[in-house]
Amino acid sequence: MSPEELRAYKRDKSRLFNAHLKALRLKDKENKKRIADQQDGNQDGNLSLQDLLDIFSTLDTKMDIIQNKLETIMENKLYEPLETKMDIIQNKLETIIETKLETKLETNTLLPQFKPIFFA
Repeated sequence: MSPEELRAYKRDKSRLFNAHLKALRLKDKENKKRIADQQDGNQDGNLSLQDLLDIFSTLDTKMDIIQNKLETIMENKLYEPLETKMDIIQNKLETIIETKLETKLETNTLLPQFKPIFFA
């Protein structure tokens, strides 16, 4: 594995780990909130500041998970195929340049060698 591939692999694994960890935190918060609501018997329907902060935190966590998934999809579906195509194009260009250079060198060596003539 090349260093770039290794870095991409580690970055992907780190993203997946962080997304999983955030999902676990989200589930824990939701469970705690559900238990607290059941114990309080909150029937009035008004949201406290803490409820709003918990909702915001939940939405923020879900947005992070979506962003990580989107980045992974973009990397797998967009960047890797582009890098592969660029490598193919570069190899073709190198082959063309080498072929043209060899042809040019062969053409130049086939020309007769002219010696300068000096007039006195």
